[in-house]
Order: sequence, then C-alpha cells, then structure tokens
Amino acid sequence: MRYADIVLIYAEAMCELGSGVDSEAIKALNAIRARSNANPAVTSGNGAIDSKVALRSAIFEERAKELALEGDRRWDLIRWGLYLDVMNSIGGTNEDGTKTNYDEASVNKHRETKHLLFPIPSAEISTNDAIDSNNPGWS
Repeated sequence: MRYADIVLIYAEAMCELGSGVDSEAIKALNAIRARSNANPAVTSGNGAIDSKVALRSAIFEERAKELALEGDRRWDLIRWGLYLDVMNSIGGTNEDGTKTNYDEASVNKHRETKHLLFPIPSAEISTNDAIDSNNPGWS
C-alpha cells in the first residue's frame, strides 16, 4: 500500500463517519492534492464542497486519479456499490449509432452480479466438505 492510499482511506472513513462535510476528510484530501501539486485545493463552503455527497465524490475522484493503473479501481467500485453501473456504462457505438457492450478494442464490458465475486475453483468445492456450491452465478 502507498501512503496516498492510506490517507485517502482515512479521508473516506472521516467522510462516512461524519454527519456533514468533515474538515478532517478535507485536510487529508488536500494533503494528497498538495503532494501531487494538484490545484486548486479542496475547500468547503462558498460553492465548493458543501455536502457529504460532494465530499464523497471528490474522494472517489481523487482515488481514481491518484491510484490509476495500480489495480485498486475495481475493488473501490465494488466496495462503493458502483461496479455494475460503471462497467455497464462503458461500451462503444456501432456505425449506425446504436450502443454496444464492446469497447473500441472489442472487449465485452457488460457485467452481471456474478462478477462481484470470483468463482470458487471446482477442485476446492469437491475437496472441501464445508462448501456445497459455488458463488452465485457460477456453476
């Protein structure tokens, strides 16, 4: 884990534990933004972050930028309950203008609830008496 990941997890926790816009969360978010020379600093009031939802969104966006290409995004989206919506919104457009589940590299981006969990290997199911079936959606 990187220091930035720890600080952003702290900011997220402070945001979720607080009843409104939490100054500790904003301080933690600004610490990461200052370290990476991101401008402007996040503030509260006067049209900036004025709600818990706006603060949560700012933290989500900062995690996406700061931890890009590090393999955390999928787990963040699953943890936040956004994975299916985000992945299913990615796709391409056919020549006739209709939407497709495939992106420009012909990769299928359509996801279902079964994709929130990995399948249990069949060897594990057959040798472990405590497991009687696979995760939902995987047979």
